Amino acid sequence: MTTVSTRRRVLAGAALAAGLFCTTAPAFAALTSPEATAYVVSADALNGAAAVPPQPLSTYPPGGTVTEIGLTVGPFATNSTLTATTAGDPAAGTSSASATVDQLGITFGPTLSAALTGVNSTCDATPNGATGNGVIAGGTVTILGIPTTLQANAPVNTGVNLPGLGELILNEQSTDANGVLTVNAVHFTLLPALGGANVIVGHVECGGAPPAGTVPMINTKVGVIGGSLAAATVLGTAYLRRRRA
Repeated sequence: MTTVSTRRRVLAGAALAAGLFCTTAPAFAALTSPEATAYVVSADALNGAAAVPPQPLSTYPPGGTVTEIGLTVGPFATNSTLTATTAGDPAAGTSSASATVDQLGITFGPTLSAALTGVNSTCDATPNGATGNGVIAGGTVTILGIPTTLQANAPVNTGVNLPGLGELILNEQSTDANGVLTVNAVHFTLLPALGGANVIVGHVECGGAPPAGTVPMINTKVGVIGGSLAAATVLGTAYLRRRRA
C-alpha cells in the first residue's frame, strides 16, 4: 500500500524533474521571422518646427537599398548621398542593415550645431543574437561658437555632455526583449528649452529568428513549465501504479 509519505516523495521528485526540464530546455530568438530597419536621419519637432521622419528608409521585409542625393530638411543639411540598406534570409533566420552618409551638417539654432563625417552604422543578426556598430570618422559639436571634437570610432554608448543643452551619445546600442539590436551612430537628446527633441543620425535595427522550417521551443515560462510538469506527473503516476501492484 502506498503511504502518504511515499506520495509526497513522488510529488517532490516530480517537482525536481520539472525544475530540471525548465533549466535545460533550449530557446530560440523570440521573433518568428527575421527583421531589419535602416535610416540615416530623423528628428522630433524642434521648438515647433516640422519633425523629420526617418529618411531614406529601408525595411526588411522586403529589404533593399534606398538612396537620397543631398538633403536639406529640418536641422539637417548635406550634399552627400544618404544610403540605407536592409536584407534578410528566412531560411537561415538572419538579417542585416546599414546606414551611411559621408558628410552631414546639423543646426539647432545659433547656440548649437554639429558637423559629422563618415557616418556608418551596421548590424547583423542570427537566431542566436545580433551585433552591430555605429561610428563616425570625425566630427565636431559647436556650442556658442566654441567647437568640441567628437571621438572617431567611439566605444559603445559613449556620452558627451552638452552643458545647458542636453546630451549626445555616440555608438548608442540597446537590445529589446525580442533580441532586436538598435544602433544609432549619433543621438542628440535636447532639453525642453530646445524642444526636448531626439535627433538621430545613422540608425539600424536587426533581429534574427528560428530558421524557416524549424519548430521552435516555446520561449515562455508557462509553456516550458507546463510541459515539464506534465512529463513529471506521468512519471510519478507510473511509479505509484507499480507500488500498488
